Amino acid sequence: MSRVSGRPRLNIDVAPLLEDQWTGISVFTRRLIQSLHQSGRVDLCFSVRLLQIDAAEVWKTIRYGSGAFLRAQLDHCAAGDRAPMDPIPPLLYPSVKSHPNIACREASTIHDMSTLVMPETHDSGNVAHHLDPLRDEVSTDEVVFCVSEATRRALCATFPWVEPRSRLLMQYVDWPEEFALYDHNQPTLELGRYAVVIGTIEPRKNLDLLLRALEHPTVAASSINFIVIGRRGWLVDQALARLRPELAQRVKFTGFVSEFVKYRLLKAAEFLILPSIYEGFGIPAVEAMSLGKPVLASLTSSFPEVIGDGGIFFDPFSVDDFAAALKEISDVRRASELAPRALAQAASFNPARMAAPVLEWLDA
Repeated sequence: MSRVSGRPRLNIDVAPLLEDQWTGISVFTRRLIQSLHQSGRVDLCFSVRLLQIDAAEVWKTIRYGSGAFLRAQLDHCAAGDRAPMDPIPPLLYPSVKSHPNIACREASTIHDMSTLVMPETHDSGNVAHHLDPLRDEVSTDEVVFCVSEATRRALCATFPWVEPRSRLLMQYVDWPEEFALYDHNQPTLELGRYAVVIGTIEPRKNLDLLLRALEHPTVAASSINFIVIGRRGWLVDQALARLRPELAQRVKFTGFVSEFVKYRLLKAAEFLILPSIYEGFGIPAVEAMSLGKPVLASLTSSFPEVIGDGGIFFDPFSVDDFAAALKEISDVRRASELAPRALAQAASFNPARMAAPVLEWLDA
């Protein structure tokens, strides 16, 4: 391994940063780059589409918070203007691989195994991708990073031979510093008592549970309204059709919102609701807890390890259990007990923790 500065070099595939609107894996990639840079223990280089990318372009892209700049830089380059990717440094894919067997040492990151754990909640194309192609991708990895222990267990259950090379790589939350000032200078949100629900509207997100729960006497008697943040996803029309008109005022759908709007909505909310049947990590839980908001979440997949004692859990298949948990977390005294625990749990996810497993791999 080349060590010009005495530190190991690492090549990061920055393809996720090409997206216009950064959510999920794009944000994960940005945090991974920043956490490794902050460690001071590695020299980073970058590539995309098997081409070398100048570090200044990546940092400018991160500063802009959108892939438009980097995409334009790539599109405006004539063929042959960029050097091919250097295959000598270890290559880390923040998501699945696009080109296996390119570098001398390779690692990729698995975010979500729901396509294989719950294939009935995905279209056939996504399921097909996570069969043989995924096997081929991870078979060429020296290390396979997983974003939670739940994801790691699911991966190893599918491909048991991966277990010895699997490692955890858990991200953190870092709201822009200016958000607090911007929020302070904005009018107070006049939305009454409400909880936030984050996620695209699709079967595994289990929004249907919330909609059915509106008919439950306990939920019907609650003063809590519900704001659903996220793009409209698969089967949304069927889910919304179950809402009776007289209940529609209890639920508001925002569609996609900016990070600042999400910050404001979470900060003013009573708590966050995550009814998903399966999540690879569940970054909205950490986002809410970082603002002192407890989380009402399904007792499933990664939620127990991510939320810890910063929230309350319920059976994602039981309306009665959801209603009881909602009543508990809606109590102001109970929520005040959970708030400091939520803050402490969020603080346990930090840049040093995210960088550590990658640095351990490089030093191995």
